[in-house]
Amino acid sequence: MRIAISAGALLTAVALCLMPAGVARAQLVPEPVDGFFGFTDGTPNLVVNKDQGKSAANAVSIVYDNTISAANFGFSSTDLLANFGDELFTTGVGVLSTQQLSLFNSGSSLGPLLTATLGVQFFDAVTSALLGSYNVNVNFGAGLNPGFFTLVNVTALDPLAINLTTTDIIVIQRIVAKTGTASRLGIVSLNPPTIGASPGYMYISASTTGGGVPGFYNIASGPANPGYQIGVSPPPVGAVSRSWSQLKKLYR
Repeated sequence: MRIAISAGALLTAVALCLMPAGVARAQLVPEPVDGFFGFTDGTPNLVVNKDQGKSAANAVSIVYDNTISAANFGFSSTDLLANFGDELFTTGVGVLSTQQLSLFNSGSSLGPLLTATLGVQFFDAVTSALLGSYNVNVNFGAGLNPGFFTLVNVTALDPLAINLTTTDIIVIQRIVAKTGTASRLGIVSLNPPTIGASPGYMYISASTTGGGVPGFYNIASGPANPGYQIGVSPPPVGAVSRSWSQLKKLYR
């Protein structure tokens, strides 16, 4: 099961345009969470611009975080092509450097999730413009068992030059590929945000939700705040001089 990230980004952008942020649909039924698997390190697929050169080490600023809060519910779908996400109001802008995101194997799933590749996309919440995207590979060893969730920790994303130029963003995640018998996957909501803010609804695009209509939904035991931490750094400073045209390629 694989999805081209460019095609996925295009479809999500269309859905976001049709259902603007701030308009939430009827309440959905949440799922109980049995336990926390722990933090799992993810390995991002990095495609570095050959002209980027070396970058100075920059301090990372956390501009959104709800990962230290308690889980208030899980939400999942048997549609393994489903997209889940949230609108985030961050405390600053910059180049994406680190991220944490939740992944939930529903208690009604048929078995454990052994490995997964997640696709993550960032959009400007006002214009629906794609700000950037990446894939990350995760290995759960003996498996992420039904009823449990993990927080995937992704670092060293700076080479992708995903410039979050606005403090009102939408983050979307999906399963690109997986192994194991897990048959129902999704996210866990963690409330409240401790850095930044988020509305009480979340984004869902799944054939099993709302008649397959993508959009922002309320969850009955909300607020709905899928687990995210976003860390940014200042734009990298090259070790060699570059022309203005080269710089524009890095930060377009």
